[in-house]
Amino acid sequence: MDDGPLTMVVTDTAMGWAGVALSPAGIRYATLFHRTEQAAIGELQAFGARAADDPRAAEVTALLQGYARGEASLDDYPVDLPPCSAFQRETWLALREIPRGETRSYGWLARRMGDANAARAIGAMVGSNPIPLWLPCHRVVASDGTLHGFGGGLPMKLALLELEGALPKRMLA
Repeated sequence: MDDGPLTMVVTDTAMGWAGVALSPAGIRYATLFHRTEQAAIGELQAFGARAADDPRAAEVTALLQGYARGEASLDDYPVDLPPCSAFQRETWLALREIPRGETRSYGWLARRMGDANAARAIGAMVGSNPIPLWLPCHRVVASDGTLHGFGGGLPMKLALLELEGALPKRMLA
């Protein structure tokens, strides 16, 4: 992890305004979709990002716009997690193991991390994910396939899963 300056990239997409705070090593923080540019900028500024030229801006902009159209994946872009515990790091990075177009349960994440009884703790870590979309926490659902907790609200979680073709079978009935 690099503690260099954070630059912001904000763009308008088919789903609303979104942005990221970039460290020299990758995405340190990301917003979900906002109704206004100022809301996205304000969230990034509150995290410490500042407007500045960044050679990665065009690539990140294209990825966010393509993602919002259902045409691009964000799963492989470099992330640079903020300071966190080993448990947070392991949980957040495990989110990248959920393929686009699929969902997994909190219990799956707990078992994947070696503690089948940690689903609630895993849920808390998923809920504090600082890089949503890029670390796809929206792909985590309850064991019965229902949607629970999401920082952007359940309608946004539903929209993201629809965009990715990942609605749990229970939701398609």
